[in-house]
Amino acid sequence: MRKLYIILLLLSFTLLSIFAVDDATKEFDTPLYRELEHGIKSNEDMVTVTSLFNGYMDSSLSTFEKARAENLYLRYLADNGEKEEAEKHLEKEKEYYSAILNEDVPEVLKRIAELDYSSAKTYIDGNLSNGLENSNLTKKAVKDYPEEAFFIITDGWRLIYTPQIAGGSNKNAIKNLEPLLESLEELSLSNVYSLYGALAMAHYNRKDYDKGREYLDRAFDIHYGEPALLELDENLRKKMK
Repeated sequence: MRKLYIILLLLSFTLLSIFAVDDATKEFDTPLYRELEHGIKSNEDMVTVTSLFNGYMDSSLSTFEKARAENLYLRYLADNGEKEEAEKHLEKEKEYYSAILNEDVPEVLKRIAELDYSSAKTYIDGNLSNGLENSNLTKKAVKDYPEEAFFIITDGWRLIYTPQIAGGSNKNAIKNLEPLLESLEELSLSNVYSLYGALAMAHYNRKDYDKGREYLDRAFDIHYGEPALLELDENLRKKMK
């Protein structure tokens, strides 16, 4: 009996290690950042969001935090037709990213900043080479840091948006993302929101509309107004009539 107990105990430790999750962004999940992200992801008016952005940037921040804020804000600007202004903030993000590379910060933060900047370039100009660069960086990051939530979720979005002929797979996205649902308390609110959005999109693409609706509603409980998810909401409503 004692031997069986030891075996079961070791097995439980093994299972826990398999599902271990890290989130390097959680320490930056401050009230000010949450307020800024909520304004942006809820697509609030320009005056409100710009005020939130300026207030955040005027606070005491690390270079990494400044780069993340620029990444958020430039996407909001692009979504609202302010491409020229978005390009200026892309340059600011580039400056912060370059500075991070020379700072004594964990390598995982440098990789997150790299992915953010690469993704922002693709978001602004839609250039195919930038998209390919971002895809390759994401695959390498999740390989090097298989327990980092940010990379797992980013890779999930990559699998969703990449054509199947080029290696995309909604099924694999779901398979890789679902284990994170067991560790929500370990994740930043940003990653929880992105996780729900990705699962909603992947299930919709697989025609599992009930699951898509479930996860989209969870995302909307956090932020409501992001263009891509509003479009998904409309598509789900049409399919579920």
